Amino acid sequence: MRKGMQAIKPERPLRGNEEAIMIAFREGNKEAFRVIYDFMVRPLTYFVENIIHSEPDAEDIVANAFYKLFNQRAAMKSYDHVKRWLYVIVRNESIDYLRIKAKQRENQYDLAYLDTGIEEHIETERVRTILLQDIQKEIEKLPPQRRTILRLYFFEQKSTPEIAEIMGISPQTCLNHKTKALDALRRSGLRIKWLLEGVPTFAIAAAFLLLK
Repeated sequence: MRKGMQAIKPERPLRGNEEAIMIAFREGNKEAFRVIYDFMVRPLTYFVENIIHSEPDAEDIVANAFYKLFNQRAAMKSYDHVKRWLYVIVRNESIDYLRIKAKQRENQYDLAYLDTGIEEHIETERVRTILLQDIQKEIEKLPPQRRTILRLYFFEQKSTPEIAEIMGISPQTCLNHKTKALDALRRSGLRIKWLLEGVPTFAIAAAFLLLK
């Protein structure tokens, strides 16, 4: 995960009123579009940025994807359909971006990499983004102090002493809270959820290494 990457989190609940939101979205309601945008913009930007390694261009690719989404809103059957559709769009645009950059450099190695390694790289980033979203959802369920500690630990790459200083607590107190919070995540059922969703076992193992 890149240092300084902001926490991936939904801005407002979606699942409880998904059907009503989707109906309004298909009818062109801008508030419904905003709910979907707020829920997806950060994970999509994170996904693209980790593929193309350019934050401004990643933001442009994601913005263009949402523009296309709004124009195609009548065809969207569900939120999961929207989610899959957006990931396909930004994935394809990321590949196009890398191809253009490689051609501009006239570097045959870069072109060969795109033909052989980009699919695996993109799939890895897609899975990692999904796992981090799920971890963030579980973090939001923690008590405020532990929630803040894990946000700083996961998404801002802060060490225990740095977190302790930011929060005005002793390093030992911070470590105690972090240990209990990580234990809560390990017991949250994420492993079973990911297995049922078909997440590769190597990705699950890597995610749980983060929780130690």
